[in-house]
Amino acid sequence: MSITFGTEGWRAVMADEFTVANLSAVAQAIAEHLVDASPAGARRLTVAVGHDTRFLSDRFAQVVSEVLAGNGIRVALTDRAVPTPAVSRYVVAYHMTGGVMITASHNPPVYNGVKIKEAFGGSATTDTVASVERRIGTHPPKRLVLEQGLKAGLVTSVNMMPDWKKGIRSCVNLAAIRRSPLKVLVDPMHGTGDRLIEDLLKGGRCRVETLHAEPDAWFGGHAPEPIPRYLTELASTVKRRRWDIGLATDGDADRIGAVAPNGAFINPGQIMCVLLDHLMRTRKWKGAVVKTVSNTSMINRLADELGLRLLEVPVGFKHIAKLMLEDDVLIGGEESGGIGIRGYLPERDGALNGLLLLEAMAMQKAGILDILRRLERRFGRWFYNRKDLTAPMDRIDRLFERLRAEPPTQMAGTPVTDVKTLDGIKLIGRDESWLLFRRSGTEPIVRVYAESPQARRLERLLKYGVQLVKTA
Repeated sequence: MSITFGTEGWRAVMADEFTVANLSAVAQAIAEHLVDASPAGARRLTVAVGHDTRFLSDRFAQVVSEVLAGNGIRVALTDRAVPTPAVSRYVVAYHMTGGVMITASHNPPVYNGVKIKEAFGGSATTDTVASVERRIGTHPPKRLVLEQGLKAGLVTSVNMMPDWKKGIRSCVNLAAIRRSPLKVLVDPMHGTGDRLIEDLLKGGRCRVETLHAEPDAWFGGHAPEPIPRYLTELASTVKRRRWDIGLATDGDADRIGAVAPNGAFINPGQIMCVLLDHLMRTRKWKGAVVKTVSNTSMINRLADELGLRLLEVPVGFKHIAKLMLEDDVLIGGEESGGIGIRGYLPERDGALNGLLLLEAMAMQKAGILDILRRLERRFGRWFYNRKDLTAPMDRIDRLFERLRAEPPTQMAGTPVTDVKTLDGIKLIGRDESWLLFRRSGTEPIVRVYAESPQARRLERLLKYGVQLVKTA
């Protein structure tokens, strides 16, 4: 059975590859990995199982719970749809062996998926994923019907939200936000973000309203991804009604997106810069800064001015989580909106990061555009975009073979001064512009990322990158 995990779990189209039979095989592999990885004489294995608002996600979570229970593993099964970080928080709060979240995150509604969480509350390590993958399909799944599991005490229905809220309160100055006159519009995109930010900020001067809070398995007819093309209503409403900021979280609420009062999209790299500057400015925190290879160069400049070590990792939050466990990391983030901070979990949390943005605005008594403009005066303005191109696998292979063997000496008229191969092929220009080519881990897709300090050059870079793919 060829089921492959991507940068963050396994995702597939429901009723095609994502079926009860295949999910049962994956759950059996997870169970076998946990049993074999458990030291002799260790306490009984316990796993938290959560799910998002997608079609049949609650049923799929039940299937996973039945297979884990069939293997003698105790299961804490959520009694409602929850954010992925709520599962992670529950694992840590109750010292559990690990967690499983049924979600396809920001993928289109026809997808579902599985995320595995380690005992430390972060994404499954590369070793864990490899161990699970090689076990898939080697043994038939053992299943204990849910009713029997509940009766035997192997499965317990739990509310994971109180512990998640406790974790948020410990990391965010909610009182400072409530005292501020901020007007905030939140869009959880029909996912598990629900009205969580609104509920946490009740009872003060801060005014919060929520769009699309009601669960919808079809997410309003598009992917629940907080990027500009899916946030048009949030952007137009923020601008028309003169809100101070718009915040958005993805389907399982572990990623953040934001919109400025003028309706402009604030990209995740800018958000990370605002949070890093805020944590240094108001909390006087120090530590390493971790960014994925596809994140903005503004982070490099900011870390350099602050005298902080900068570490660059491949795409995938698991690489950031690993460093958060091994090193003194202050903040780490992906270009896709996953950001983790010290003192919370080695995990991303969209609601947490949205609240920290509000905390920065409240404590600095400044609008988000004022904060961004201050940063841009210090570190320059950066323009970023990405295109995903479907192509035959042989063409994709040729592209990367050519880029490795003979990387271009110029890109769209800019001399190439460096080539990095940490994840894909990244061409870096003399003016700090860059162009990155990455394979999709699960589909015949090439991702082309570009960033430049000049808006016009950005479009030329992307056009050049697309042309390289098409002519490979």
